[in-house]
Amino acid sequence: MNRSPQIIKRKIGTVHIIDLRGELVGPWALRGREEIALFVKNQKTKNLLFNLRGLNTVDSLGVKAVTENLSSDMRCGLVVGNLSVMQMFSRLASGSNLKFFKTEEEIIQYFGQDLVKWEEKTYEEKRRHQRLKTALPLEFSFIDEKGERVFFSAVVTDLSEGGLLAEYLDLDRESFHRMQLSPYDFHMLDLKVKLPGFGEAEAKGKVVRTFIDRDQVEIGIEFAEISPEDVFRIGNFLKTS
Repeated sequence: MNRSPQIIKRKIGTVHIIDLRGELVGPWALRGREEIALFVKNQKTKNLLFNLRGLNTVDSLGVKAVTENLSSDMRCGLVVGNLSVMQMFSRLASGSNLKFFKTEEEIIQYFGQDLVKWEEKTYEEKRRHQRLKTALPLEFSFIDEKGERVFFSAVVTDLSEGGLLAEYLDLDRESFHRMQLSPYDFHMLDLKVKLPGFGEAEAKGKVVRTFIDRDQVEIGIEFAEISPEDVFRIGNFLKTS
């Protein structure tokens, strides 16, 4: 049986994300350490986030594969995984500069503007509304074909009064998105965006486009229903940010 871990590397803003899946143990952990070390060296990253939600098992060598690639001048975090994995990291990585995160909102609060994607896209965008590059917590959901409500969390990297652009911090949610959401579906999304200093804005929206960059997926959502109060709230946030 192949026990080699799956190591996926991606980026939002200047935050590099490493998704660890499967088993990070024994000799496979040593290989994982080498792969992570090479990535950190080549990217010269100062912001690093390890997503452990897909990691089933880890041993002491697996913990070292992560912690030995960190330096004191890096901002580093872990998206917490299952109980046994987190017990191992809590016990063996307590002296490192790792931050432990349970939610996307905690990640956004910690990395802040480093998650903002300042570079412009090469594809065309309609500019009917003022847009703002940002990093905001997004919660959204929809009713699937079985009549069950499916929940997602993401980060808003571009916001306007007419819609938003969002990306996933958790790759498992992103993979599920590829199967469930596309501009060709008719799912109406219930959206909730947290605006620092202005409360929450709620709306209903529709996926109008999807942009895939290697393992990273961006979804463009257009507001279909939004109250005048929430349009005003978003507008004020855009003007003062």
